[in-house]
Formats: sequence, C-alpha cells, structure tokens
Amino acid sequence: MVMRRIFGRKKDDDEKDAKVESSASEEVEVETGEDAAEDAPVEAGIIPYHSSLTDRFKYMFNDHDISAGLEGTDEFFLEFMAMGERFWFAKKTKGEVESGMGAVSNEDVYIRIGNDAVGDLLGASTFSEFQELYMKYYKTPEAGKFIKIELRKDVNGLNRRGYARVPLLKLLIGMSR
Repeated sequence: MVMRRIFGRKKDDDEKDAKVESSASEEVEVETGEDAAEDAPVEAGIIPYHSSLTDRFKYMFNDHDISAGLEGTDEFFLEFMAMGERFWFAKKTKGEVESGMGAVSNEDVYIRIGNDAVGDLLGASTFSEFQELYMKYYKTPEAGKFIKIELRKDVNGLNRRGYARVPLLKLLIGMSR
C-alpha cells in the first residue's frame, strides 16, 4: 500500500494490470499449444534468419516464390564479393543451382556488397524488404553501404537467357524497380 502511494498507483490500477496480464498469458498458452503450432499458418514472405549472405541466397534460390521461373532459365553464373570473401551461384541448363566459395570463370555478373550493407540485408525479414534495401544501396551508395553490379555480359543476352523472368535474378542484376 505504501509503494502504491509512492508511485502514485491506486489499488484499482493494480487489479486492472493483473487482469490484463492473466488474460494475455492465457492467450499465449492457447497459441503455443501443440495443435496450434501444427495448424498455425506461416506468414507469407517471411525469410528466416541467416548468419551469412551465402546462406540467405541459398534460401532465396530454393524459395519457390522468390525464384519463380528459375527452372525455365538457361545457365547463369553470378560472382559475389562480400565481407572480404568471394562466392558464386551458378546454374547449368536444366540443372540445379549450385554454389561455392572463390571465383568463378566467365561470370555473367559480378556483384560487390559493402560490409554494412551485408548486415542490413541479413536483417531483412521479407523479400520485399530485402529488395528495397538492395536497390537502395545500388542506386544511392553510402560509405560501407553499397552494392556495385558489373554486368560482364550484354543485358539483352541475359534477358534472353531468363534473367528478367526470375524475381531474384532480376533484382541481383539491378533491374528491379
């Protein structure tokens, strides 16, 4: 009672807080039950946490919505430089997307990503947020937050090979709006 007077709270306030807390905890218990976990819909577009950019790209290349139309593309070779490391993603005609560390020969596109931009891209929770950050750092680079895209092949040739039909590839070569 003395504490209530010191902090300016009345007994009625404490009772209201207790009711709100108990109803909130009941809702949490209902939502976290085993049946609720199985039936709960996963929010569309959410990208899970990844500790590295290579893991994030692997996820995106395997996500049906983000890489829609990928199976219809001809081969592609992308080389990246981020956090002081080179890595690549490639796909041969009618093949699966492969990745590796180091340089790749005869790449279609070479993409450099600033260290601070990597942290922001890893923090993006949806593909649309990732896309906005990627294009922001491509169009208006800052110190440490930049994306430099060097097309090593003609853009018309890349589009004929399917780059423009796949949302992720279109973003990576800087053609998203």
